[in-house]
Parts: sequence; C-alpha cells; structure tokens
Amino acid sequence: MDATERLLGLIDITEQLAALLMKENKALKDQQADEATKLLTEKNNLSRIYETRVRGLMDDQEALSKTDAGLRQKLREIGEKVNAMIIENAYLLKVAIDTNRRIVDMVADAVKTQKPGPGTYSANGTSGNDEVHSAPRNMAISLDQSL
Repeated sequence: MDATERLLGLIDITEQLAALLMKENKALKDQQADEATKLLTEKNNLSRIYETRVRGLMDDQEALSKTDAGLRQKLREIGEKVNAMIIENAYLLKVAIDTNRRIVDMVADAVKTQKPGPGTYSANGTSGNDEVHSAPRNMAISLDQSL
C-alpha cells in the first residue's frame, strides 16, 4: 500500500471516529448513558486503528511528504476536529461519572439515616411519634410459669 492509500485510509478512519464521537457526545449531553455505553466498543476499536495508522504514517515521513498537499491538509483539519471532540468527550464523561457518583453517595447516605425495624404503636394506640421506638431485637424475655 503506498503512502497516498494509507493517507486516504487514515482520513476515512478519522472521519468515522469523528462521527462516532459526535454521537457519543450528543448522547452524553442528552443524559443517555446507555446509548453512550453502546458506542464504547466501537470507539475503542476505531481509536486503536487510528493510533496504529497514525504511527505507521509518522514512521515514514519521507513517503508522507510526497503525498498530495490537499490530502495532508484535509487530514490535519479532520484531526483538529477530532482532537476538539476528544477533549469535549473527556469532559462530558467526567461530568457523567461525577454525577453518577454523587447520586450513589446520596442514596447511600439516605439508606444510612433510615431507622431499622418496624414502626410500633404507643400505649394509647398512636404511631409515628419520635419517642416511640420498636423493641430492641436482642431483648431477653422470661415467662413466669409458677401459676
């Protein structure tokens, strides 16, 4: 495969990665984490292919310099667009993770503050009074059988 074909292949991969990042970023902005999660495997695969192709082209700078200047410029522009989308993606993922962590912490705190045990009735038949508590679960009971 010559340098022009490799450059065209990299442009194609970069465009696919840009489209995927656009979808994922939109899903994250719309708070559709399940939709963003579905794209994760494809994003990982495209990212690996992109990285491999970039490395391959960078290792052969002489051949790259002989390719069409318009194609190199197109790749540069798409690359800048993808880099901006990656930065936005990282920010949106951090926000989503932090939000989910806060929700989990709030639920955990709410569970910790709950009083265990069933509600009980007072001697006059009322319930819900803060001073009325259920009996301790480990309370000893004895029965007078002398009668």
